[in-house]
Formats: sequence, C-alpha cells, structure tokens
Amino acid sequence: MVINMEKTVYVKDITNGTVVDAPFAVKRADLRAKRGEQYLHITVADRTGVLEAKFYGEKAAEAARSIKTGQVYRIIGTGKVPQGGSLLIESENEESLDAILEGTLPLSAGEDMLYIYTPAKIEENASELQKIVASIQNQNLRIFVACCLDSRFYECPAAIRRHHEYIGGLCEHSLETVKIALSIMDTMPRTKINRDMVIAGCVLHDIGKIFCFDKVGQNYVPNDTYNLIEHITMGIMFIDEYKSLLTDSQLLQIRHIIQSHHGIYGDVVPLTAEAWLVNEADGASSRLRSIVDDLEAIPAGQKKKGLHSEKFLWKAI
Repeated sequence: MVINMEKTVYVKDITNGTVVDAPFAVKRADLRAKRGEQYLHITVADRTGVLEAKFYGEKAAEAARSIKTGQVYRIIGTGKVPQGGSLLIESENEESLDAILEGTLPLSAGEDMLYIYTPAKIEENASELQKIVASIQNQNLRIFVACCLDSRFYECPAAIRRHHEYIGGLCEHSLETVKIALSIMDTMPRTKINRDMVIAGCVLHDIGKIFCFDKVGQNYVPNDTYNLIEHITMGIMFIDEYKSLLTDSQLLQIRHIIQSHHGIYGDVVPLTAEAWLVNEADGASSRLRSIVDDLEAIPAGQKKKGLHSEKFLWKAI
C-alpha cells in the first residue's frame, strides 16, 4: 500500500555513505547493463538538485517498465562516489526495487514544489528576453517574434540531459544565446550583420522544443514528437503560422537559421553571417552551461567526467 512519505532527505544532503530512504521525483528511467548484469538507472530530483541512481537486482527490468517519469517515488539506497566518478545513489538490495514497484507516492496540496528543481530565474529571464525582443527595429519582425513566444517557451526545458534540462531552461538558453551573439557583434568591427535577424534567430532557434516536452507530474518529459520529428522541423512548421507578418526574404532567413543552427552537425550548414553567429552563440551557451553545471558537483582539485558535458573536467582549488 502506497502512503504519503515525509520529505526529510534532499539531494543537497546526500554525500558518500548517506543512507537514503525518501521521496524523490523521477526525471528519467532506463534499463542498462554492466558486465552482463542489468540494473535500473534513474535520475531523481527535488527542489535542491538532480542526482543519478543505480539499482541492481532481479526486478530491475520490471521496475524500469513500471516507472512513470515525472512522478514521485520512494527511493532507497546509499550515497556513493565511484572511483573517478560523481556522486550517485546506489543499491543492490531488492527492497529498493520493491519500493519503486509499489508505485507513485501521493502528494498533499503544495507538496509538488518540493520536487521541482530549477536554478533558472524564470520571471527575470522572461522579462530580460522580452526587452531584447522589443528592441528589434523592424516592426513586423518584432511582432512576429513576440507572437511565437507563448507560455510554453518560458517554462519548457531546453534538453533532456546535456544543458538547461530544467524548468525554464529553454528561455534561459535562448537568452544566453542572444546576449552572447550581441556581445560578439559589439566586439567585432567592420561587420554588416543584421542585428534584428540575429535577435530573431537566437530567440527562435529552439522554438520547436515547446512541442517536444509534456508536463507530467512535477517535471517535463520528452514526448513522441521529440523522438520522431525533433525540434528543428517542429520549429520551422510552427513559425509558418505567422509567416504573413514577414517578407519572403525574412521568412527564408529565419527558416535557414533554425534549420542550420547545429552547424556542421546539422542537415543544413549555415550560409549567412547571421546563421553562423547564431550557431556559434548557441554552441557557447550549451557547452559552457553543461561544463559549469558539472563543475558544481566536482570537488576542488579533482578531475572527473561530467554528467552533462561528458567531458573530463578539473576544478581549480
């Protein structure tokens, strides 16, 4: 029988050797294998942070199939720091898998806030981004961008794992991208780059992600659109709803920026200065955010592989 559990242990409290028996929201879950042994790999969260967890046992596959991401479960295990690795929760006790198989935990009114993690300043970021959009000189382009920014844009994450994976992450990433791009423009002389188009491209380059996540329980989870179509195609389809506001040339340029913002790794390589600038600024925001977030979890003077960046990093003393 599933009962309400008091939240007494938070992610911030867990260190090497910490005994954990507390409710956490599950952001991701999958079945993995190590040396031929299957284990349940999940990502848990609460208002203080996010942490990986591994559970070994005969019921690992059954537990992986049963989990509903975005919901709250009882998590039993021990904080552990593997050699050369980062802190996680681990258990080889069947009790840990049984606790998950018991199902989701009910929440009392207002308790959902205990399980929502985001370092983003959602309202401040939204206000700052809107001011930058308002600075677009071309009136039709300014109205076009504003029309594309509905409420989903301000709450949606920017990714599943790599960068800005939290509520408000998409807006934060878009804001970082446009500020980086404008800083580059201000730094480089003798450039004839269309500032209005750079702002529009930076703000809208990931707009298709608002269709790739659904809010389930306390978190956003990727949906079938994320897996089958992806955000670039969705973004190009979405902006066409407001294409009557733009000239054919403006629409073509924004479509190109969205489709080429992955640079040499995308289906289309940037061909305009504006598209290249959005690509560079997007990469700077996403890469550096994953690196600095990983460094937060690394002890000073140690070299470890980051969870988000998947790069070996060293934190200065």
